[in-house]
Amino acid sequence: MLRRSAITPSIIGVFLALSPVPAAASTIFSVFYDSRFGAVDSLSGAFMPVGTLPIPSAAGIGAVQNNIFVQSMQGELLTVDPTTGVARVIGNAGLSSTSVIFAGGINGLFEFDSASNLYSVSPVTGSATLIGASGLPANYGGWDTSMSDDGLNLFVTAGGAGAIDELYEVNVTTGKATDLGSTGVSGIAGSAIVGGYLDLFQYNAGTNYIFTAPLGSNNFIRGPVLSVAIVDGGVTLAGSADFTHEADSPEPTFLFPGLVLVAFGLLRRSRASARS
Repeated sequence: MLRRSAITPSIIGVFLALSPVPAAASTIFSVFYDSRFGAVDSLSGAFMPVGTLPIPSAAGIGAVQNNIFVQSMQGELLTVDPTTGVARVIGNAGLSSTSVIFAGGINGLFEFDSASNLYSVSPVTGSATLIGASGLPANYGGWDTSMSDDGLNLFVTAGGAGAIDELYEVNVTTGKATDLGSTGVSGIAGSAIVGGYLDLFQYNAGTNYIFTAPLGSNNFIRGPVLSVAIVDGGVTLAGSADFTHEADSPEPTFLFPGLVLVAFGLLRRSRASARS
């Protein structure tokens, strides 16, 4: 009986180790319009403050090679330490109009100006290079907007104040925007891409929520209450927790049938030994 007791827990341990486990909460490093910097938990909506950046107002946030970049509405580009919130100014985009939205990923850093033209931004100097016109309406403060980068394209939301926002996919080579349809959500101030999903951050709605949908889809589902506003954007870093939603947890089905047979055989052998 002692041998059986020793074998059974080990079998249970193997099953537990290989069973699907809910993913860890997704930490989104976020910047706010009033230049606060911190982290939002995408599964709970909770905010963990880190610091305040030395800029009047933020246009958005991006991450390239695990480095976090923030751009101000005045075109200044900064790098930010995600642990301390300490920021260093790199340079200025030098545009005649201020930056409206900003994002970035492994394909670079990008911004829209007030005329909704797309620019690439140098992570070394902060200077901006025109890519092209998006085709979206000019934005001189009358539109709610957000931008996120999936490493290939940009996802942009835009809509008049208080109106339902539209979702667009923007080509980073041409700057051209393709309409993906209505988000069904109003007051989107920021967004982030988390594990193949696009998370939208609402504001000015009484109770503000995080809304989420698979990349490329406009079927957004209401998630947790967002504990803070106004979130101008968010990014995730590979070195920080598990950036997948719960539904994305892998299931090792290819191992399960074989493990059942192995476990059954070991249990039969332990029972036979116990009887002898």
